[in-house]
Amino acid sequence: MTTKQRKPRTKKPKRTATELLNDPGLVTVSLAQASLILGVGRTTAFNAYKKTGYVTDGVPVRKVGRRIVVSLAHLRSALGVLEPVQTDQQ
Repeated sequence: MTTKQRKPRTKKPKRTATELLNDPGLVTVSLAQASLILGVGRTTAFNAYKKTGYVTDGVPVRKVGRRIVVSLAHLRSALGVLEPVQTDQQ
């Protein structure tokens, strides 16, 4: 009997906070990504969510099924970034 060979997993490159904030196609991000954007630790963000339902003032957290998501519009508003910055990359 032979064993099946699995393809090695390729990791997706992690996106930076700036890339996440400036992506016009994104509407929500995970709570972990929101913590990266805000510059706080994941544990801090999760504790704030558990206590208040918000990750920071004015940024509510929603649970959709098993996912915990944060609106990028609220994050941008809290940070004073009104719209994604358009770049000339193609």
